[in-house]
Amino acid sequence: MMSDIFNIFSIDWWMDENNNALQMTDSVLFLLLAIPVAYLFLCALFSLGKYRNPYPAAAVQHRFLVLFTVLRNGKEVIESINRFLDTQQYPRDKYDVAVAATQLPEEDLITLLQMPVNIVVPDKEYCTKVYAIQQVMERYAPDEYDMIVLFNSDNHIVPNALSLFNDAYYSGCDSIQAHRMAENLNTSIAVLNATSEEINNNLFRLAHTRMGFSSALIGSAMAFDFAMFHERAPKLKGSDISKAMETALLEQNIYTEYLAEVVCYSKKEDNADGYQTQRISWIRAQYTSTFFALRYLPLVLLKGEWDYALKLFQWLMPSRFLLIALVLLCTAGVTLLDWTLAPKWYVLFAALILAFLMALPEGEASRRLRKAIWALPVLMFTAVFSHIKRFFHKKR
Repeated sequence: MMSDIFNIFSIDWWMDENNNALQMTDSVLFLLLAIPVAYLFLCALFSLGKYRNPYPAAAVQHRFLVLFTVLRNGKEVIESINRFLDTQQYPRDKYDVAVAATQLPEEDLITLLQMPVNIVVPDKEYCTKVYAIQQVMERYAPDEYDMIVLFNSDNHIVPNALSLFNDAYYSGCDSIQAHRMAENLNTSIAVLNATSEEINNNLFRLAHTRMGFSSALIGSAMAFDFAMFHERAPKLKGSDISKAMETALLEQNIYTEYLAEVVCYSKKEDNADGYQTQRISWIRAQYTSTFFALRYLPLVLLKGEWDYALKLFQWLMPSRFLLIALVLLCTAGVTLLDWTLAPKWYVLFAALILAFLMALPEGEASRRLRKAIWALPVLMFTAVFSHIKRFFHKKR
């Protein structure tokens, strides 16, 4: 069986007329799916082991701008800001809080005006998160702060977060991703969502940094050098702040650190409808980044920009739920059509499951996973259906 797998990499095998269309199709599909599975398996190996913060206490306390972006849900951001101000252990005179307030009810704006925060209302009623952040940055000079920290309206971060950001920044980190974790585990969908995010944290953040590559950004709980972010913010394009910033940073060869102990809690979708809406929004950005990666990956590889190349390769990969669905579908199809070709697919599926098991997080989400596993087919179907729905919507 193993010799059959390695034969696929031989040109002579592809030229052999005895190999029929099914064998050819089977081999192409296997190669396409084996590459992301092998990559995930390697990342899972590097994710094993206990995390240790490498940064000593800083000798200087830097100035922070803490920015919350909010769309419609004013009461949520008010609660998040109050919790941040009440719990954060960093000196109060060393940070300011700002809010990018989009489509907020009048009563919520009045409440925010009475709080010790700077409020910026974008000049467009309906705008992207990227545009709202750009509007905020126009209000500040590049030397007004040392770092900026970006939060979503529902984010609650650990009390020593700014201190740990400050230590890493003092040691030379200009871009930092904190450990975003789900706050709500009230349904099986929420548990699977939380588990998926923690697996992503281990694979694409913790493992990446241990391998010497940049951590993936996640859209919130991110800290950047203020002057650097001030310079790049006006040039950001698209609606996805994480992909826009990843591109800007990697084009300038700026490394992103991952601080696993800086935990930031956020609410996850807890039903299939909410998950599908979130997926469709994610797919819009994913299609754009996929075409971008196809266009620039060969050039980046020729330049030897390996950190950037890995990010572009990651953008070409299917999502975790979609990858499971594709491997399962191919395994079942090949088994029915020609079972002699199927063993390698079972090995591939086992490697994929093993990779996810190695990357499983510790904590409450993992303890509840066994009871929530029945919802996995729902999320897999939703992941596949989201692509189909997006395709036909685009056609119309």
